[in-house]
Amino acid sequence: MAKKSASRLSHNVNITDGVRTGGSPFTTVTYSPISASSKKNDPNIPSKAGQVVYTYGSAKLLKQFNWLPSTTTTSTTGESNDSIPNDEQDDVSLGDRNKRRNNVGGGRGTAGGINFVMKASQFANDGCKYMFDTSYDRVMILGDRIYECGNAICKRLLQETKPSKKQHQELIESTNNQPDATSLVVSNVVVKEEPTDDDNKVDETAENEMEEEKFCSWFDGIKVHHCDYPSSEPIRVLGRIVAESALSNSTSANGAGQHANKLAIVDFDEHTLRYAQLDLSKVQIPSWWSLFPGQTVLLEGINPRGLLFSVRQIHCERTLMFPRTPTSLDKTLTLVIASAPFTDRDDLLYEKLSSLLDYCSNNPPDVLILTGPFADANCQLYADVAETFDEYFEKIIGTIMNTVSGQTEVYVVANHNDLVSCFVYPTPPYKVASFYKNLHFLPDPCLFSIEGLEIGVTTVDIIKQLIDSECTAANATIRPSAAAAPIGVGGDKIKRAYGHLFHQASFYPLNPPPEDVPLDVDMLNEFGRLDRVPNVMICPSALNRYVREINGCVCINPGFVDGLSAGEGSYARMIIQPPEMDDPQQNESQPTPASYIACQIVKT
Repeated sequence: MAKKSASRLSHNVNITDGVRTGGSPFTTVTYSPISASSKKNDPNIPSKAGQVVYTYGSAKLLKQFNWLPSTTTTSTTGESNDSIPNDEQDDVSLGDRNKRRNNVGGGRGTAGGINFVMKASQFANDGCKYMFDTSYDRVMILGDRIYECGNAICKRLLQETKPSKKQHQELIESTNNQPDATSLVVSNVVVKEEPTDDDNKVDETAENEMEEEKFCSWFDGIKVHHCDYPSSEPIRVLGRIVAESALSNSTSANGAGQHANKLAIVDFDEHTLRYAQLDLSKVQIPSWWSLFPGQTVLLEGINPRGLLFSVRQIHCERTLMFPRTPTSLDKTLTLVIASAPFTDRDDLLYEKLSSLLDYCSNNPPDVLILTGPFADANCQLYADVAETFDEYFEKIIGTIMNTVSGQTEVYVVANHNDLVSCFVYPTPPYKVASFYKNLHFLPDPCLFSIEGLEIGVTTVDIIKQLIDSECTAANATIRPSAAAAPIGVGGDKIKRAYGHLFHQASFYPLNPPPEDVPLDVDMLNEFGRLDRVPNVMICPSALNRYVREINGCVCINPGFVDGLSAGEGSYARMIIQPPEMDDPQQNESQPTPASYIACQIVKT
């Protein structure tokens, strides 16, 4: 094999070591930047490092750890930023505050360690074969997902529409008085009718019902027809949303009329290739509807000719399993969460990552979570590094572990776009030759537990992709009563996106994915499930940074450590204290996440 020729970036013997390394421990010895960053090193631009841009939870809890700045900081959204009254500022004395800080992480690290729970067999690993599934296998898997999600949706609908015993008795009496009355709401209730004298009419009705049964199925007591079944009466259909070629990637929230002929539904029985276009111009419930390709939905409406289904109601929600309160947490836990990119596109100096590690060295957290990629495959500068990718990645990990404290548990989440990772999603964890006791490599996506606190992480920007791909009437609001204020559920695109993840029970429910996401449907079905709502959900995104509580889960977008522009980098720091439980046996007494979790997003 011919030896790779050295580029002018790789070998420059006329440059001294101080300049060659750029003052960064991450930079390879044979690398020197052609030009320094213009905005980063400008002394006239004031540094914004350490500025808090978003706060969630109890500000009093943050103040106990001296994490609140001395001056008042306003959240970028004006939401979840608790103010501290003057009479409460003296509640925590300096001595108590220092005592509380000294107790953080006590009994952890090298002595006892953090209780970390993860079963390797439940996550992607090197033994997984990817990109070997056939088209038939994908159809079978997608069909199974429709049945699974469809049953969960129908189960919730049945619970909501199931009448009580008193209503059931009244229903039977009213039905006996009006035998011709029909209703979709009580389609699961079988009413016994008295035989009539007209045997021919009874035989004809029974024959029609038997004929109709050929075109429908039952899901948890809900009667569901095939999507192309012609009917002028309201029926229910179940299937997967698909986008026709006319549907562009960009969407807007100006109403439903312009999207009426751009979405379709594939039937739950995908072997038959049943298919029907959707007319969404007459959707009544919910008024803030939102659909995206790959979503499993139960639709109510009419289909006069079997070709165009006019949707009246959309059902896409299941009964969620809310997060478990971490009752096993006995000491206050501190976390720092940071996401790639860790260096600028113009250099390999990793200056922002170095600053973050210095902060973690001076203020050691119990847990440091870093999400890849550490060496982005799209960056051409890595091609000029005179080291193998594995050696360079080993150096990056070694520098991180030698900088942070031994009491800090470091969790590194993989990314498919890294030079040393498998180009597939879900992505197996990284590997290094060296061993570090407090280093844990995790796949993408992953769901793990730290001291009873369940944390879900995915490095793919699924939130932005869902928002870009959805077809929605987000400008609508729900008004429960005339006196009540409108609830803008549909207008909150972040809540909608996370709701899709939870109700579709998947880290990546979008299908088909964008071209830059190498999705393996088989591996996603096995390793990308989200069967219950975690306590914390970390989804790094190019969207604005946020910390939101959605369905009892604290959802975090920490931003990027190097924001690719001056002053835009950020990371998140979090405090979790043992929750106060009045009665652990009663679910009604579960504390809210904001009562024992506090989080800030800080600029790098």
